[in-house]
Amino acid sequence: MFEKLLLADDLKIPPLSLVRCIPKKALGVKEMILCHAINPPENFQLHQDYLNGIKNRLEDRADEIRKRGFNCKVEVVRGTPGRAVLEVAEQFDVNMVIIGSHHRGGLRGALIGSVSYGILHEATRPTFLVRFSPGDNEEATEPSSDSCNSHILFPTDFSETAEAAFMLLERIATVTHAKVTLFHVHDKARIDPYLRHMLPEFDKEDKARMQLLKEHLEANGAGECRILVSYGVPAQRILNMANSGEFSLIIMGSQGRGYIPEIFLGSTANAIARHADLPIIFVPHMRRRGGW
Repeated sequence: MFEKLLLADDLKIPPLSLVRCIPKKALGVKEMILCHAINPPENFQLHQDYLNGIKNRLEDRADEIRKRGFNCKVEVVRGTPGRAVLEVAEQFDVNMVIIGSHHRGGLRGALIGSVSYGILHEATRPTFLVRFSPGDNEEATEPSSDSCNSHILFPTDFSETAEAAFMLLERIATVTHAKVTLFHVHDKARIDPYLRHMLPEFDKEDKARMQLLKEHLEANGAGECRILVSYGVPAQRILNMANSGEFSLIIMGSQGRGYIPEIFLGSTANAIARHADLPIIFVPHMRRRGGW
C-alpha cells in the first residue's frame, strides 16, 4: 500500500519536512520519487544550464532524504505544475502523492497553496497534505513518525470512500500503534427538520457500527480507540476537533455520500484542506479492486 511514494517538490519546503510523517520500515516504503514541475511559456526554449541547475538542486534535496534511509529518485517535468505532477504519479503508478502546504496560497485556499489545492482537486489516489509554516526550520521538522501518528482523527460518514480511508487508517494505526478517534457527524442538513425525531435511533445505529471499527483496530495492534458522535455541519464539527490541539493527523475520504465521480474533492474535504492546521491524508474512491 505504501511501496512507492511521489513527493511534489516546489523547492520551497525543506525536503525532510515532506517525509517527516512517513515511518519507512513500518510501512514498507521501497521508493520515493522527488518530482518538480517547471512551466515556462509555450514554445519557450529553456537553456540546458538552467535545467541542469534545477536537477542538481533536486539531487541535493534527494540526498537529504536518502540519508534518512529512503531510496529516492528525481524527476523534472514540464507543464502546469499540478497536472504534470499527477501525470508522473500515473506514469509510475505510485501508492500516494505527498504535497506540502506552506500557508502562502492564493484566494482559493486559506492554509494551502494553489498548486497543492489543484492537486487535491484532481488526485485519483491517496494524497498526503503536509503542513509547513514559513518560520519552521530543519531541526524542528526532522522525520518523526511519532510526531504525526500519535493520535489520528478519522472522520467517517460510512460511505464507500470512508471505507477505503479506513483501510489506509488500519495500516498506519496498526503498525505505528497510534491512538485513534473515530468521529461521525450527523449531518444537520440531511436530518432537519423532518428526521430530527429519529436522531436517537441514528445515534445508536452509528455508534454500533463504529464500535465494530474500534474493536477491529484494537485487535490488530492500534493504540487506544475512542468513539465520538456529534450533530451539526460536518465540516464545522470536524474543524473544531482538528484544531483543538489534541490530534496529530487526519485521515479521511476525499468525497462523501453520493459523490460525483468527476469531482475528486467533496465540500467537507475541501473545507478541511483549506482550514485545518494538521497534516491530512485524503483518500479517494478506489478505482479498482485492492487499490487505486
